[in-house]
Amino acid sequence: MTQLGSLDEAATYIKRLKERVEELRHKSASARLLAAGSGTRRGGGGGGASTSSAATTTASGGAGSSEEAGRREDDMPPAVVEVRQHNDGSSLDVVLISSAARPFKLHEVVTVLEEEGAETVNANLSVAGTKIFYTIHCKAFCPRIGIDVSRVSERLRALG
Repeated sequence: MTQLGSLDEAATYIKRLKERVEELRHKSASARLLAAGSGTRRGGGGGGASTSSAATTTASGGAGSSEEAGRREDDMPPAVVEVRQHNDGSSLDVVLISSAARPFKLHEVVTVLEEEGAETVNANLSVAGTKIFYTIHCKAFCPRIGIDVSRVSERLRALG
């Protein structure tokens, strides 16, 4: 390889690295916005539930009140984690259902997905009663490699 060819190759590599850095900065900013947005929504919805349960505890009084609240939280069903891979093998849907008392932290979910090679395309969060429903659509950073669905499921279950 000539010196000129080496310099061209190095310049191309540096351009790709700069693009990758910019892409990662954009994703980081998007993840922060998602986390801030979900925190606001969750804080509004979850805050109301916490306030009403605190009001119930205060109204009932007594030493057993906090123990009752702890038991109610322990009696809640475990979080539901469902990861579905599309036929193309390079995209997947993540559906999470948790109680309002023990919500998923969306930024942790997005971090797990990114660490496993998935780019978050769209994320939605809905609160219905005492449950929070999360739906996340992802695509693989590298479609040839894909995403290990069982590993993603295992790591997300560990968060719940």
